[in-house]
Amino acid sequence: MRLARFASLAFLWLVTLPALGLDADALESRHMQQLEETAPDFLLRDGSGRTFHLTDLRGRAVILHFWATWCKPCRKELPTLQAMASRLAGSNAVVIAVAIDAKSDAASVRRYAVDLGVTIPVYLASEGTISDRYWSWGVPVTYLIDPEGRLIARSLGPRDWASASMRALIGQFVAPPSPGGAESHWRIGIQR
Repeated sequence: MRLARFASLAFLWLVTLPALGLDADALESRHMQQLEETAPDFLLRDGSGRTFHLTDLRGRAVILHFWATWCKPCRKELPTLQAMASRLAGSNAVVIAVAIDAKSDAASVRRYAVDLGVTIPVYLASEGTISDRYWSWGVPVTYLIDPEGRLIARSLGPRDWASASMRALIGQFVAPPSPGGAESHWRIGIQR
């Protein structure tokens, strides 16, 4: 019975990633850890008090990035994340940056991001219900969450999200080929 269940799960795992345009080799070559589990839900609150849950984003590809103002590599990485998000305009991707700062308020974290030229949604973890399980590996850490709400991959440490290699990987993740060969074109941002 266990062997049959394992075989079924292994088959689903092998079928899912290629369908998303990602495979183990593509992830490994970019030093990303392949995952296959449901993303733990959470609530985040923006600067004006509006809230959303991760489950509200079902049907969209989510790039969830954790960082901190005290993290030197994060300071260099955030502008490249912004550049990637700008290129994804018009896609089904939602890029969310969550600061894990414990001693800062949301306004100062957002000012910090704006000073770096970052205009993607920036949230403070302490102003929501997000679990530190997401960043227990440290920061920066980025997750790719598929439209069904599954964690597909985790990137530990800083990346140049504007590099050709990362653009190609994220492009495959966000707009996988459809059965008919046409690519999907979706809108970036959180619907409020």
